[in-house]
Amino acid sequence: MAQAPPPWLALSLDEARSAHVPHHARPVQETRARPPASFARGEPRFVSETKLITFHSSAGRLGAAREVFDGMGHRDLLAWSAMIGAYATRGIFHEVLALAVSMIGEGVLPDRFLITRILQACAYAEDQRLGSVLHSMAIRRGFMGRVKDVPVGNSVLVMYVKCGELGRARAVFDKMRRRDLGTWNSMIFGCCRSCQWEEARRLLDEMRREGTEPGVVTWNTLISSYARSGDLDVAVDLLGQMEECGVEPDVVTWTSLVSGFVHSDRGDEALQCFIRMRVAGVEPNGMTIACAISACASLKLLRQGSQLHCHAIKIGTVNNVLSGNSLVDMYAKCGEIVAAYRIFNEIPEKDIFSWNSMVAGYAQAGYCGKAYELFCKMESYGIQRNVITWNTMISGYIRNGDDERAFELFQTMESYGVKKDTASWNILIAGSVHNGYFDRALRIFRQMQSVLIKPDYITILSIIPAFANLVAAWKVREIHACIFHHNLEMDGKIANALINAYSKSGDLAGACAVFDRHSSRNTISWNCIIVAHLLHGSPTKVVDYFFKMKQQGVLPDHTTLTAVIRAYGMEGMVSEGREIFLNMDKDYNVTPDLDHYAAMVDLLGRSGRLQEAYAIIDEMPLAPNLTLWESLLTSARMHGNVRLALLAATEMSMIEPNDPRIQVVVSSLQDLAGQSFDVPKVTVHSKERMLGGVESCSTEIRNMVYLFSTGDKVASEHEAAELKLMMIEMGPSMLSAGNGTLEVEEEKEELAGIHCEKLAIIVGIFNSPHFRSIRIIKTARMCNHCHTFAKLVSEKYGRQILIKDPKYLHKFENGNCSCEDYW
Repeated sequence: MAQAPPPWLALSLDEARSAHVPHHARPVQETRARPPASFARGEPRFVSETKLITFHSSAGRLGAAREVFDGMGHRDLLAWSAMIGAYATRGIFHEVLALAVSMIGEGVLPDRFLITRILQACAYAEDQRLGSVLHSMAIRRGFMGRVKDVPVGNSVLVMYVKCGELGRARAVFDKMRRRDLGTWNSMIFGCCRSCQWEEARRLLDEMRREGTEPGVVTWNTLISSYARSGDLDVAVDLLGQMEECGVEPDVVTWTSLVSGFVHSDRGDEALQCFIRMRVAGVEPNGMTIACAISACASLKLLRQGSQLHCHAIKIGTVNNVLSGNSLVDMYAKCGEIVAAYRIFNEIPEKDIFSWNSMVAGYAQAGYCGKAYELFCKMESYGIQRNVITWNTMISGYIRNGDDERAFELFQTMESYGVKKDTASWNILIAGSVHNGYFDRALRIFRQMQSVLIKPDYITILSIIPAFANLVAAWKVREIHACIFHHNLEMDGKIANALINAYSKSGDLAGACAVFDRHSSRNTISWNCIIVAHLLHGSPTKVVDYFFKMKQQGVLPDHTTLTAVIRAYGMEGMVSEGREIFLNMDKDYNVTPDLDHYAAMVDLLGRSGRLQEAYAIIDEMPLAPNLTLWESLLTSARMHGNVRLALLAATEMSMIEPNDPRIQVVVSSLQDLAGQSFDVPKVTVHSKERMLGGVESCSTEIRNMVYLFSTGDKVASEHEAAELKLMMIEMGPSMLSAGNGTLEVEEEKEELAGIHCEKLAIIVGIFNSPHFRSIRIIKTARMCNHCHTFAKLVSEKYGRQILIKDPKYLHKFENGNCSCEDYW
C-alpha cells in the first residue's frame, strides 16, 4: 500500500493536482529489440520493469516505456526517476510535472537529483506554483543547506528567474553558502531579463571580486541583453572587456552584436562587426548570415549581399527560412525583384515573414498589382495575413499615388479580423504628408486619437514637418499638446522637431521653451535652436548659443559652423567669421564644403567686399553651385554692382537654364547693363513666357487660410479706400525704397497690379485681432517697395508682420525688419 504524503504537503499537493492533469504520451516510432537479460536472471519484478522502462525510452519507444510504467504494481523512486527522466530528456515538461504530482501523491518523495530535474521542468514550463512547493520540500529535506547542494539551489534560482520572480530568486541567491559559475550566470540572466542592467553589471563585478571568473555564457548573457535593448555602445564595451579577460567571443557573441546593430538601423556597424568576426576566425552560423544579409538590405549593398548569399549556399543555410527571408528582402530592396521572387519560390516552408517580404518587395518596386496578387494568394496557402501584411499593401498603394485604394484597404482590414495598429495610422499620415495633403494628414491624426490609438514618435515625426510654416502656428501648438499629453516630449527627436516647427511657424519663444526643457541635448538640438535664431534675425544669440554649446562639451558640426559664419556676417564681424572658416578643419575636424563657401560669400558680400567674395568663388577647390552664385547676386544687387550681378545671374542660368525666375533676372540685368560691360549675353525667352505663373501668397486669419494673387482686388470698398489712403500717406517714404539697390525680380505694380503681400497685409490689418501678428507666406522674393510698405505699416498700426519668402523670414516690428534690409 502506498505511503500517505506528509501533512505539510497536503494543501500544496491539492493545488498542484488542480493545475496538472496527466496527458497521454506523445506517439513515438516503435522499433524491435530484445528484452533485457534481467528477465532471464530472475531479478525482482519491479527492478526488471524499471530497467525495461529505461531500455524502451533509450530506444525511442516512449509509449512502450509508459505502458510498462503504468502497469507496474509497485513503483519506487527508481521507476519514477526513469519515467520522469525519459520525458525530461525529450522536453515533454507537462508530463514531467504531471508525473511529479502523482509521485508525491503516492508518497514517493524525490531525492536531490530528481528534484533538480523536476525544478528544471518547472522553469521551462514557468510553473511557479509547483516550483514553490518543491522549493519548500527541498528546504525541509535538507537539500539546500550544504555545500554539495549547489545544483539544487541553482535549479530553484533558475525556476524563480524563468517565472519572473526576481525578488524570490535574489533571496535564494543571497542565502546560498556556495555559488558556482552557474549560480552567477542565472542571477545575471534574471537581472538582464528584468531590464535591471546596472544590477547585472554590479553582479559581474562582484563575482570577479569573489574569485569566480565569468565564462563565455556570462559575457554572452550581458552582451546579448544590451544588444537587444539597443544599448550597443555598452555591448561593444563589454566585448572589449571579454577579450581583455582572455575569453574568446564565440559565434553567439558576434551574432548578438550583428543582430543588435541591424535592429537598431546601424547596418554599416553590423557589417563591420561581421568582418571582425571573420577576421577572428569564428565561423558564422545561419542566424549570423541572415542578420548580415539584412544589414546589406538596409544599406542596399547588392554586391556584398550576393557574396553572403554564396556563403549561405556554402554552409547549407540558403534554404533555411530565416536566410531565405533575408535574401528576399535584400534583393527586393536592391531592385532585383526577379532574383527576390526566385529565392521566394525556393524557400521550402514559407512563413508569414517570407510572404510579407515578397509583398513588400513588389510594392516598393511599384508593382502594386503583383503585390496584391500575392496578398490575395496567401490564405490559399494556409498563411493568415497579419497587420504587417495589410500595412505593407496600404503603404505600397499610398507611396505609388493610389490613395483611394490605400484608404479602401485601411477601411476594410478589420472586417477580415485584423485590428489596425499605430503603424497603420502612421502610414496614412506619412503618405498624406508626402503627397502634399497636409490638412488630410491632420484629420487622420485627430481621428486616430478619437478612437483611442496612442500616437508614437513616428506619428509625431511624420506630421510635424507638414505644419512647420507661418500659417500653421496653431496646429503646431495642437500637436505639441498631444505630445505633452502622451508624455512624448522627452524623446530627443520629437523635441528637436518641435524646436524646428515652432521656429518656422514664427514662434521663436515656443522654440526656446522646448529647448530649455530638453534634457538630452545633442548636436542636432543645438543646431535647431541656433538655426532658429538665425532664421529670426538674432545673430548675437546664435553666437551665444555657439559658445554655450562648446562649454557643455558638444562638438559643433557642418550645420553649426555654417550658421555661425552667417551670423558673423549679419553682425558685420568679418574677421571672426573668416577665422572660423579658416580653422574649422583644424579646430572641429570639419572640411569646408559648398555651404561654408556660400556663407563666406554672404559674409564678405554684406560688408561690401564684393571682389573678395568673387575671389572666394573663383579660387575655391570645388565647383560652385547655384547657392554660391545666388549669394553673390544678392550682394551685388544690394550694393548696386550691375556687372557682378549680371555675371552671377549668367552663371546661375547656365546651371538652371529652365528656371523662369533666373531668366527674368538675367533679362532685367542685361537691360540695365546695356552694352557697357563685357559679359556674355544669354539668350532669354520673352517675359510673357517667363512670367506665366502669377505671384501669390497665403495668410492665416482667425484660423482660416486665405490666398491672394498679384493683381487681385481688395474684397471691400473700405479696405480698398484705406489701402489707397495708406499709399498716398506713405508716398514720400516709398519713393526712397530700394535706393542704391537693383530691383530685378518682380514686375512693377503698374504692369501686374497691386502685389499680393500688400493685399494680404491690408486684409489682415482690418480682419484680425490687434494683438495677433499678421503671418504671410509668399511664393516669390519680396520687392523693395513691398518691404518698405510692410515696415511702414508695422510702425503706423503697431502690428507685428511676419512674411516668409523663398529667401528669408522677414519679421517687421516698429518700422524695422529682422533682415536689416538685406535679402
